[in-house]
Formats: sequence, structure tokens, C-alpha cells
Amino acid sequence: MSHTITDMQEKNPPVFREISPDEISRLEARGCRCGDWSRVRVEEPFDTGCYRNVEFSGDILLGCAGGMTVEAVGGIPRRCGIYDSVVSGCSVGRSVLISGVRGGLLNLDIAQGAVIDSVYSIVCRGETAFGNDVKVNVMSETGGREVAISAALGAPLAYMMAFYRHSASLSKALDGMAARLASQRRRDRGYVGAGARVVDCGEITDVWIGDGARLRSVTRLTNGTVGRAVVGCGVIARDFIIQDGATVDTGARLQGCLVGHCAEVSSGFTAHDTLVFTNSRLENGESAAAFCGPFTTTMHKSTLLIGGLFSFFNAGSGTNQSNHLYKLGPMHQGVLARGCKTGSDSYVMWPAAAGPFTTITGRHYHHPDTRRFPFSYLVNDPSVDAGGASVLIPGAAVGSVGLARDVDKWPSRIGGAAEEDAVDFSWLSPYTAQGLLAGLAVLKASESSQETFIAVTGAVIPRKSLAKGVANYTLLLKLFLAGVMRRKILAIAATNPEITPASLLERLRERPSAKGSGGWVDMAGLLAPREAVDALSAEIVSDGDMSIDEACRRFDRIKGDYASYSWSWVWHNMQGVAGEDFSALSTAGLIRILSEGAEAAATLEEMFVRDAAKEYDVDKASLGFGIDAGDDLREIHDDFGRVRGELSGQRFLAQLHRRVEIFRGSIRNIVTLLESPSGGG
Repeated sequence: MSHTITDMQEKNPPVFREISPDEISRLEARGCRCGDWSRVRVEEPFDTGCYRNVEFSGDILLGCAGGMTVEAVGGIPRRCGIYDSVVSGCSVGRSVLISGVRGGLLNLDIAQGAVIDSVYSIVCRGETAFGNDVKVNVMSETGGREVAISAALGAPLAYMMAFYRHSASLSKALDGMAARLASQRRRDRGYVGAGARVVDCGEITDVWIGDGARLRSVTRLTNGTVGRAVVGCGVIARDFIIQDGATVDTGARLQGCLVGHCAEVSSGFTAHDTLVFTNSRLENGESAAAFCGPFTTTMHKSTLLIGGLFSFFNAGSGTNQSNHLYKLGPMHQGVLARGCKTGSDSYVMWPAAAGPFTTITGRHYHHPDTRRFPFSYLVNDPSVDAGGASVLIPGAAVGSVGLARDVDKWPSRIGGAAEEDAVDFSWLSPYTAQGLLAGLAVLKASESSQETFIAVTGAVIPRKSLAKGVANYTLLLKLFLAGVMRRKILAIAATNPEITPASLLERLRERPSAKGSGGWVDMAGLLAPREAVDALSAEIVSDGDMSIDEACRRFDRIKGDYASYSWSWVWHNMQGVAGEDFSALSTAGLIRILSEGAEAAATLEEMFVRDAAKEYDVDKASLGFGIDAGDDLREIHDDFGRVRGELSGQRFLAQLHRRVEIFRGSIRNIVTLLESPSGGG
């Protein structure tokens, strides 16, 4: 929203008057100059001592500064006023400090309590939307999936803009939505927000600086919006949006980018045509045409994210992709579904796609598509005689303690402005479960094969990996089923504390609405039934005036309905896994489902602990410990133990155990209730 001097007057109307001849004389004695003092108006009380060596021009409004101080760098109090600066066509709010702006301030509304100190220039050259009309070529550098960025844009809506191009009417409606917002944000005056701090910066041109923003030692910003965010040393950015809570620092370079809530781009990272959403962290490397959904992390100088969709992603050193097959240009794209990670020096030639929570190592040239196989390893191991093909190990990530740590850390890191984003952290959900079911069907159908490798799109599965894949997928499906059943039972009991086991069974037997029972999608952090997304798409098309804010609120509603949607999906899709007809669910059947889920949780915890124990294999992991011990094993082991501690003392494993025990204890309580004499059914 634009904040002009008119707005400031309406909220807390100051009284402005013309400057008197005596005041003009005193100002000129202090080195101030103006070609036409009649265009300068001031608020009472006006203190000429707050102005020194200022060159005024154009229409000027000066809010009260006398007797006021603000906290500048390091919390040092500074006297408000304007010193050693060039100011043209600006309105200046109360208790503002402007100092050392040699290049000038032009066509700005500067709100109350702002500090602008040792800055070369902040100018608005004419009508601009401050980056809100910039179109970012994500996925394909040659265009086709442009996303119109804005200060209000969330990841799910950006996902819809980029990936729902199959609907011409929807694309037209979304383009209109973005154009309306850009028109609303378009102004011929810039803004420096209330309480903002702009210190020791270079050139800032056509940039909207939001309330509470912090800009320090920025090199150059052009055509963009900075929310309540931090922009720091050496940053150069053009055609950008930096949302509330974000940090762009230490030499980052942005061209045509959005940096979302609480995300960080720093340490010389270079990005163009890139979207960076909630709590992502990009350091040292580079990106091009990348759609970085929530919690995308890359921290190594040698990494490149290009032409891909990523979320809850961790890039190993040297991670790279190719979107250019040297034919028609860099137009190819790839999808690494949520939770994927790459090992050092991994490479994937686009187009390619990997299922959720896949670990990718080695180099892959055959365009693998493993979306039906979540929680897997995709490797290219020269020791495996697979004809150079990518090797898929289904379900191999199940039981990895790294998976458990990832799932645990993401929710703990969200905060501040990012809490408003529609992010769902569920690692077992209808979205991942539909992949488990599809993958399980393929694995079971292949069990009778005598081939050494089972071919899937762009990859092969070793026959010896089938049994473990079936076991691990079945384990996760049983855990997911029991978890959803448990949540449904607790929700029913919460609304009806007097419910009996028999009436509880009746509630579980009721056929729920089919809404949510079809395919699910992950819209860059928002898990949703495709049906609900299509319904929202139709609403956007039919409502020609829907705003971006309203569309984001409707995505939030979809997130709020996750529990009912997931129950519908489970009821309609997992009766085969349960071995039960839910419409005739018996007490014994329900107890078995819950008990198998509790057992699956315990088994999975054991797998996590066994995997963690590999870090404490003293014979292997102690290399480099007891560095001068020679063959003295006791000294080596003592050094290892004092540095690493004991496996039993690992805080994460203790927390994991507590959560598993809470889950299993809750199920035991439900089973006890069902087995009581009044259970029935």
C-alpha cells in the first residue's frame, strides 16, 4: 500500500505552514540552499537547528524534528533532522534522520522514525510498480512459465502460475490478477518506511522500502520492493521482491527474483529468474530459472540449481543440472519432489523427475522418472553392471536417520512472517502415500521376474532390491494408516467425550465425502487434493476480480481442511492395505490396524537407531581420532568418546524415542478402550 504525505496527514494530521524569512536566513546561515523557498512547508514546531548543509528543491514537506532523537547504527542515539544532503520533491515525516546523502533523495515519502545515513542516493525516476510487474522465467529460461512476482505472492499461487499452463483461462485470470496488483502498487513516488534504516548504501533507484526494513552497505538496488527485511553488504539487485523476514546479504546478486518470507540469500550467491520461498537458504552458489519452494538449501560454491522445482531440498557440494541439450536452447526442466537431497558432485540431465524424499548420488544422463518410488536412492554406481543406467533402490531411504532429522528440523525452523505461509510439514501424507501404493504395485508385479534389473523410466531396479522395497513401503503405509486412524479417533473423542467404543466404530464406518479421495499434489509446500486445487482454479476464473491476497487466503483454507481431506483419502484408498472393509470395520480389525501401526513406529525407530549407530562404529568412524596415539587403541577410543559422546546421549534420538512412545501410548489407550467389556462391535 502506498504511503504518501496525504496518508500521513490523514492518520495524524500535522499542521504545515510556509517557512518565514527569518527561518530562511537562519537556514542559509547553516549552509542550506533552495531555489524557491516558497515550495518548502514545515510542521510546527520547526527548529532550524535540525538542518545543516542541505540543498532543497521542488515541493518539500518537513515533519517535526526538533528535540527528537532516533537510534542509528549500533543503537547510538542521533539527533533528528537533515544534514549534508540533497533533497528534492520529498515529504519527510516526524523524527527522521537524513545525513550524508550526497547524490540526493528524489520524489520520496519518508515515514516517521526513518534513518537515511551515508547513502549516495535514493530516487524515484517516475511511475513504477516497484518490481510488482516483473515476470520471472522459472523452469524454462526461454519462457513459457512466467510468474509475475509481487510482495503478496505465496508459493502455492506461484506454483499455480508456473505449472497450470494447461488451462488457458486460468493463466489469463492469473495474469489479470497480477496486473491488477501491479496497477494498485504503481506510483510516481518512492517510499522509505516508518522505522526503516538505510545506512552506508550506494545507489537505490525505484525501490519501495517497507516499514522496519534494514539496509546496510548495499551496493545497488533497482526496481524492487523490500519488506520488513534485511538487505546487507555488497548486494546488487534489479527487478526484485524481498518479502518480510527475508535476508539478502554479503554480496548476493539478484536479477528478476523473489526472496520469500524468512528466506536467506547470501555469501555471494548469484540468482536470476529465481523464486526463493519460505525459510530457504541459498549461499555461495548460483541459480537460474529455479523454483525454490520452502526449505530449499544450497550452501556450497560449486552448486548450480537450474530449470528445476525444489522444496525441502538439500544440495550437496557440486550439485548440478543441465537444462540445455544444445538444440533449441535452455528449455528443459526437472522436478525434485519434496525432501529430495543430492550427494556431492551429483548431476542430472533434465528433463527428469524424482519422487519425494529421494537421495540422488552420481551422474544421471538417461532422464529418470522415479515419481512412483518415494523414499528411494537413485545412484549411478560404476560397480553395478547396469549398462550405465541410473540405478533405483526403492525404499532405501526408509530408516535413514538423516530422513528423521530432516523431518524433525523443518517445523522447528519456521517462524515470524513465515508462519503465515501455507506450508504443510507432513512427511507421510496422501501425497507420499499415493506414491508408496503405486510403487508397491510395481514392485509386487515384478517379484516373479527373473531379470537382473527391472526397467522403469530412465532407470533400472535391481531384482535383489524388490523384497526390501516391498517391506519398507508396507511399513510406511501401515504407519500412515494407523496415524490417520488415531487422529480421527482422537478428533471424534474430543467433540464427544461420552462416546462409547461401539458408537466410535459406527462413526469410523461412515463413508466420508469423496472430496480429497483422488490424486494429491504438493504445491511448493502445500499438500492438497488436486480436486480442491481445480475447484479453486475454477473460482479464480469465474471471479474476474479476485485479488492475490484473497487467492492466498483460499489456499490457507485448503490447508485448514487437510485432516478431513486426508481421512477421505485413507478411507477410499487404503482398505487394501488395511485388509478391511471400512464400512464394516470390526473391533478386532481396528485393533489390528492400530497395533500394526504402533509396531511399525517401533520398527522404524529401531532402523533409525541402527543407522545412527554407524556413526559410532569406533573401528571405522574413529579414523583421525587420537591423532598421535599410534596403535594405542585405548587413547583413540577415549578421544573418540569424549568428542562424540555416547550414542545413548544423542538428544535427537531421545526426542525421537519420546515421540514414538507418545504415539504408541496413545494407541495402547485406544486399544484398551476398545477391548473393554463395553467395546462391542
